[in-house]
Amino acid sequence: MKKLNLKTAAIPKLFLSYFLPSLIAMLALSTYSTIDGIFVGKKLGENALAAIGIAWPIFPILIAFELLFSVGAAAMASYFLGRGKAFRARIVFSSVFYFALSTSLIGGIVLYFYSDSIALMLGSSATLLPLVRHYTEVIYLGAFIIILHPMLDIFAINDKQPVLAMIAMIVGSLANIVLNYIFLFILELGIASSALATLLGHGIGMCILLQHFLRKKGDLYLIRTFDIYALLSATKNGIPQSSSEISVSIMMLIFNHTIAEIAGDRGIAIYSVLMYVGIIPFTILLSMAQGVQPIASFNYGAGLMERVRRVFNFGLVFSFGGGITLYFLTFVFSPFLIAWFLPNDIAMRDASLLSDTQNAMKFYFLGYILLGVNIVSAIFFQSIQRTFSSFVITFSYTLLFALCFVMILPKMYGFNGVILSYPLGTLCATFVSFGIILYECKQGILKNY
Repeated sequence: MKKLNLKTAAIPKLFLSYFLPSLIAMLALSTYSTIDGIFVGKKLGENALAAIGIAWPIFPILIAFELLFSVGAAAMASYFLGRGKAFRARIVFSSVFYFALSTSLIGGIVLYFYSDSIALMLGSSATLLPLVRHYTEVIYLGAFIIILHPMLDIFAINDKQPVLAMIAMIVGSLANIVLNYIFLFILELGIASSALATLLGHGIGMCILLQHFLRKKGDLYLIRTFDIYALLSATKNGIPQSSSEISVSIMMLIFNHTIAEIAGDRGIAIYSVLMYVGIIPFTILLSMAQGVQPIASFNYGAGLMERVRRVFNFGLVFSFGGGITLYFLTFVFSPFLIAWFLPNDIAMRDASLLSDTQNAMKFYFLGYILLGVNIVSAIFFQSIQRTFSSFVITFSYTLLFALCFVMILPKMYGFNGVILSYPLGTLCATFVSFGIILYECKQGILKNY
């Protein structure tokens, strides 16, 4: 791929050159969880689907651990590359990689031995407990793969290799699809085999990316060094996006417990479908933010603040338009999307499950209209090292307001109150984002001098 000139290329063209490969890569990444839901739901039924829905908060925790280092480190690496300090960028990359590898190996083993306790804490019923345990035990042992794959993907993008990142995600995703089908439908190995297929798919993608860095084909590659100060700096810069995933996990945990009390395992199954379908619009909106991040970080490092402001404005407009489009599409195609995750005979056993899920989706997905604006704002401020502004926005749209609403609305509106908590929380968070943007434009880093 021809190297991109981040200092001079037109913003829309530059944004699309990052957004489109990132979009394809993120959609491929999203299929890991989505395919698990589709194959498990179709083959093993709604209880198995609810079980992996119960297990879902584990993934944001693992991703949060990865983002704590990788997002901040990638922004730092891009910043140093923009300043012509490639060796410093390699120190940051190498330190973060070695630390993430060692700690995720140890952490996965510890989680494995507490799988039953964690499943109960996540809200599993006695009926679902064996299914949750079988699925999560495999995930824990391969946690290092789930952490390293997206980490290397982010660094490849910041090493001006978005196409390579895309290819790695696509190949790994296709492997996951094929292996899920073989394990579940041909060999009939059960729910644990779906988790194994996920790990093997991630492993293939990880190896594709790892060879790029080991063979020193770009500006970033692994060197024999470890700098604790680089690690701590990356951690500081990565706090906003890491807290985002932790907040998502906490929100899912609270939603799961609240729904279980109100609507039981059936309600959990409906919420699981919303989560699986919601992966698609979420990853599209996240890709828009990732299209902004490398450009903003590089130009901030180069001192080109006018280009930094322009890419941010472009990202805000693009993400808002994208949010409206995505809601319209999910509204129109919701019956078809929901049917992917439910057994073919569900209408005979629960005639209203499909319509109840569709009604819940209409309201829940209203939150995606404004979600992109919040994600772009949070990742933009993180990319130019405005950690506190990024953290406030992130905390607002992932947890703060949704948590406030979910503590109040279910008492008045039951299950529908839980569903409405998310879009209302996103709306309130958007006001916070606009307030921070206004402050940064008038008195902060985006001020015109």
